[in-house]
Amino acid sequence: MKYKFCKVGKLLFILYLYHCTIFEQDNMFTDKSFEPVGFEPQISNEKTQKAANIQTENVVYESEEVQVIETKNIETQTVNKTVKVPQYNYDKLATFLKRVTPGVMQFLDEQYGSSAFNDYNLSGTGEPCTNIHLVNRLNNLVMSDFKEKISDVTWSAGGGTLAVSHSATYHVTWCDDLTKIEFYNLSKDDQLISTPCKTLEVPSCVTSLVYHPEEPSIIVAGLFNGDVLVWNLRDESSVTPLQVCVHGDLVSQVQWHLKIFNGFSSLITSSAEGYIFIHKLTVNFTQSTLSKQYKIAKEMARPQSASGSRERASEAGLPITCFDFSSKDHSLLVVGTLCGGLYKCRIDNDISIQGDENIFDPVVDEYDRHKGSVTCVKSAPIQNLFVSCASDKEIRIYNFDQPASLKVIIVENTVVQLTWHFGNQNIFLAYGAGSEVKFFNVNNGRPLTKMMLYSESRENTSCLNFNPKREMVAIGDTRGNLEIWKIPRNLIP
Repeated sequence: MKYKFCKVGKLLFILYLYHCTIFEQDNMFTDKSFEPVGFEPQISNEKTQKAANIQTENVVYESEEVQVIETKNIETQTVNKTVKVPQYNYDKLATFLKRVTPGVMQFLDEQYGSSAFNDYNLSGTGEPCTNIHLVNRLNNLVMSDFKEKISDVTWSAGGGTLAVSHSATYHVTWCDDLTKIEFYNLSKDDQLISTPCKTLEVPSCVTSLVYHPEEPSIIVAGLFNGDVLVWNLRDESSVTPLQVCVHGDLVSQVQWHLKIFNGFSSLITSSAEGYIFIHKLTVNFTQSTLSKQYKIAKEMARPQSASGSRERASEAGLPITCFDFSSKDHSLLVVGTLCGGLYKCRIDNDISIQGDENIFDPVVDEYDRHKGSVTCVKSAPIQNLFVSCASDKEIRIYNFDQPASLKVIIVENTVVQLTWHFGNQNIFLAYGAGSEVKFFNVNNGRPLTKMMLYSESRENTSCLNFNPKREMVAIGDTRGNLEIWKIPRNLIP
């Protein structure tokens, strides 16, 4: 057992040891003995403890009451009241309607060219449509001694009518074939009615057909025999066209232009004899005036004619196959020729051809030539670019200000036409020999391989035109087949 001494016992024990030490020193050499001294041990089992209290602070709760203090009650009571019948002055109403009707009708006609609701989605989901599918296919041609094709298609300004022209696929000599222009209406569910609502007979094959961009009843056709005819379809009783002019060779292209003359429509026509005419249409498209004549000469820096300037002026120019105006500068256009030349032209160029002061030379520059006949040129809608294609199986992308091409796209089949997509203006379509219609991005020149308008029954695609108001496109081929495809406006490459 271990003992634990108290403080007093410890002190006595120390004193005792001190005493013994002194005593031993004094009696170190003595042999005396003493009696032992003892003391009682004290045992302590107590432990030191400390207590501590830990207490969290009191949580204070507060509550507030919300009560509407003020209330109001309102009672509503209907009161029988005598309704007076309004008095109308029908004479004043008729006078008012006569005064405002012409302006209202003019405004409604102008809305045919509006694009305010082009991207309006009836479903209200706002999601882009990605489904491209065939809606209609029909063939109403009656095969005669020559094989016919659909030469051109064009939609009316309102998008409700499709005009289709026909032509022979091959001409040996001058054309005097009687062909026709057929008009088809769309139903409410965007189905093309198979029976034409109107048919116009023309004295020659149609090479180019275009509706007026704002007037839904005006349509123009260029013929193989050189005639340019304009119809006003608003008058149902008369189908006699206005003969605008007669070229000396087949009409290669007709195009409306609305910004050359203030307040009047202008019609530009080109022919295989090398001439470009600008016509001014007035008096509700019943009168036509030849405003200016241009000729693409055989050489930009050609030598003097040996027979004199008079015969030089009468020489035929380069056969014009196509042209298109710039979307940035309305006086600037590009002209393609049968020999592969691409010419930069201006209609405000006042340099006349030697021997005739009434014929002007519009050429101001030349772009890099194709190795084959130029079949189409199209200006970009929003950029300072244009694209061209030719029989050399090349598609080229040019800047209007640079003579050299920016990009060259090699294709397998000959492309005869180019068309810009009506929704995404960076995408253009190429078609011609073969049954495929391909999509290309003008910014990088790459094809969009996942997008294609293909049909097994289609032979060679001869024409294509987008509906300005509805998400559809009309396609014609060299077998007389007419197809209507549904295609999204917000096409994303």
